[in-house]
Amino acid sequence: MRRTLPFIAVAVIGAAPIAPAVVATQASEPTLAKKMGLKPGQWRTVLRVTDAEITARPGESVPADAEPALRKLIGSTTETYECIGWQQPAGSALTLPGIKIDAACTFEELVADGRTLKIKGRCGSPSEGFHADMKVQAEHDDVEMTASVETIAFSEGVGLGTTVVATTTSSHVGPCPAGGPEAGKNIN
Repeated sequence: MRRTLPFIAVAVIGAAPIAPAVVATQASEPTLAKKMGLKPGQWRTVLRVTDAEITARPGESVPADAEPALRKLIGSTTETYECIGWQQPAGSALTLPGIKIDAACTFEELVADGRTLKIKGRCGSPSEGFHADMKVQAEHDDVEMTASVETIAFSEGVGLGTTVVATTTSSHVGPCPAGGPEAGKNIN
C-alpha cells in the first residue's frame, strides 16, 4: 500500500540539460530512465523524512496541532514499489525510483546522466491557490539510486506552508508483476 505524505509533490543525457521544450512540458519516463541507464523493472524504495517544518502567512499563526503532527513525520519511513522503464499513457506522472512528479508540474532544471540526477520543478502556482517547489539530487547506477528530496509547498486558502526534506534509497528487485498495466510495454 502506498502512503502519501502531506504536501510532498514527490514528491528529474549526457551530463547536459534536457532540451527546454521537454522541460517545459513533461519528460518521458521511459526515455529518461533509459538515458540514465536504469534497469527496467520493479524498484523498491524506502523514503525517510529527515526534516519537516510548517509556517503561517505573515500575521497569522499555525494551528496548535499542525506543527506537532508534521514533526511526527520526522524519522518516519514509507516503502513503495514502482515499475520503471515502461511506456505510460500520455499525461502520466514522471515516475523514477522513489520519485513521482505529476504531469502538470514544470521543470526549471532537469539534468541526468549515468550517475546523477538533478531536478528543480514547480507544481501549481500561487494564482491557483497552491504551489509546491521541489528539488531532487540523486546518485545512481543501473540497479541502485539514493536521493535527497526537498519540497516547499504553500496553500493560499489555508495560509500555511510546509517544508519537507526526505531521503530515498531505491533498488531494482526484479521484473514488474505480470499482468500489470506495464506488462509487455518495455521500450528499453
